[in-house]
Amino acid sequence: MSGPIAFILAMMISAAVAVGDADFSGIIEEAERIEQESKEKTEAAEYLIAIDPGHQERGNFGQEPIGPGASEMKTKVAGGTKGTSTGVPEYQLTLDVSLKLRDILKDKGYRVLMIRETNDVDITNSERAKMANEADADVFVRIHANGSESSSANGAMTICQTSSNPYNSELYEKSRSLSQKVLDAYTEATGIRKERVWETDTMSGINWCTVPVTIIEVGYMTNPEEDEKMQDPDFQELMAEGITEGIENYLSEQEEDGGTGTDEGVEASSEEETAEEETSVESSSEESASEVEMPETDLSREGASEAASSETAVSDEDEIEPTDDKEPESGGGKTANERKITVYTAPASKTERSAKELEKIVTQTGDHVIRRRELERYIRAGVKMVKLKKRLNEEIDKLGGKWSLYLKRMDTNQTIGINDDEKMVAASLIKLFIAGEFYTLAEEGELDADSFRSSPDLMISASDNGAANTLISACTMDKINEFARENGYEETELNRRMLEWNGTENYTSARDCGKMLEKVLKGEYVSEEASERILEDLRSQQRTSKIPAGVPKEVKTGNKTGELDNVDNDAAIIWAPDCTYILCIMSSDTGGRIAEIRKLSSIVYDAIGASED
Repeated sequence: MSGPIAFILAMMISAAVAVGDADFSGIIEEAERIEQESKEKTEAAEYLIAIDPGHQERGNFGQEPIGPGASEMKTKVAGGTKGTSTGVPEYQLTLDVSLKLRDILKDKGYRVLMIRETNDVDITNSERAKMANEADADVFVRIHANGSESSSANGAMTICQTSSNPYNSELYEKSRSLSQKVLDAYTEATGIRKERVWETDTMSGINWCTVPVTIIEVGYMTNPEEDEKMQDPDFQELMAEGITEGIENYLSEQEEDGGTGTDEGVEASSEEETAEEETSVESSSEESASEVEMPETDLSREGASEAASSETAVSDEDEIEPTDDKEPESGGGKTANERKITVYTAPASKTERSAKELEKIVTQTGDHVIRRRELERYIRAGVKMVKLKKRLNEEIDKLGGKWSLYLKRMDTNQTIGINDDEKMVAASLIKLFIAGEFYTLAEEGELDADSFRSSPDLMISASDNGAANTLISACTMDKINEFARENGYEETELNRRMLEWNGTENYTSARDCGKMLEKVLKGEYVSEEASERILEDLRSQQRTSKIPAGVPKEVKTGNKTGELDNVDNDAAIIWAPDCTYILCIMSSDTGGRIAEIRKLSSIVYDAIGASED
């Protein structure tokens, strides 16, 4: 989901939530689709896929160990083969397919680490493995192409270690499963002939891995028909889609069975089935990511080695050694003195990373997905709010009398308003605003708060009418109403003292109460100190039979009630597992509807408060 589309949808959701009589059906349908897509992307974002486009513009024929601690040496990275018909080098084909694979995976929400995104690099096979290891990749896919002396050789294969690999045999089951899943999906998507999963311990780029790994040989560049097909951009999309499907099938299997076991009925290939050797080795350097001068060898080579038991050849990591003793011809590139290459090699431990190194890793692995997650959470929350508003409207329509409701999620700032700006009989909710002026005067030094002892606390936590009248006398009605007007509480009006009838009523709105509670929650109601004291009084509320009674007992709440003979109100803060929210419900001409307020509270909690886990 692109940023602009997500933003537009988020605005649609917000608009739908804000409009009381909106037609929700089309928005809900579209939102549910996006919600499912967002859920899948969020789940995908838990996985990091490392992609290694095999080879590079110039091979590096220096020698390095075939595996950790090994005495056997192999070429660091060979030049690979090239297309018989198109003349395109293998390193270019593998990069083209890898970039398409990257884009598909990112679009699905996966984090992706690209070992290289240009051909002008010098990274050995061991260094490639270390990059995947250090990033703690869930899947490491190495993209290669095959070559043979026979132009008729065709098909795709994947490669993994054997179960007795001396370096990482513990990865065999996962790597074997990954190899099979990728091969099956790839050949199904492309129609390329399926060869086999080759198990071998001759690949240094596999031996150095500490994460599940597979090499896929996508086809034979020495087969004219297969070579031309693999250079078609549309066909390359199919190649990348097939590999993606294989990766996803593997991850799904790991989730289902805990990540153990290989596919039943798959015949393991023996190492003797081919004599092709990998000629790339990983460096044992523990150098951190930095700008380093990499020795460049102006060497290139073409072709592939011959299989021992057949006419086909595996270009392993496509590290194929020269077929004669002559040094390959110069590729005509810059010398080491003229070129500086930025490479990433793993530091000794993650704790030793510098800020610059971490920045590089974030860039490589795409951890900006966090920002996308925030947006997708906003969209999912909006979907819930759209559905919730429709449900609340339906429920309130069943009730007699006059109702007003205001709801705000504090994590996303999304609101629901149902007649929320309607001026309603306040009953004891007016005490929230009496407290505001009292603490304002105390802050300004016009009142000595200590001389009132517990009156401010009792007025909120116990809804004590005597305490409220004491503060009204101290502050005066005019100043309390002035406080309301100056602070934007447009529907709030104090016209009489508690239980003293003069033919008028005190008024407020669900929205005014919600705005007031939000300021308290943020420490902005008069002052941080005043907010903290009011918040503690709300948490100590003795009357909790309305909104708080609609949520589980273990959930923390803070509220202020209000009731008269024909009025029932409540304004509350709910610290729910999934989000903190403010809910204000006011009713009149109802004859006592505590049970209905409790039910509305429960509906809200079930929709947005209960944990998603």
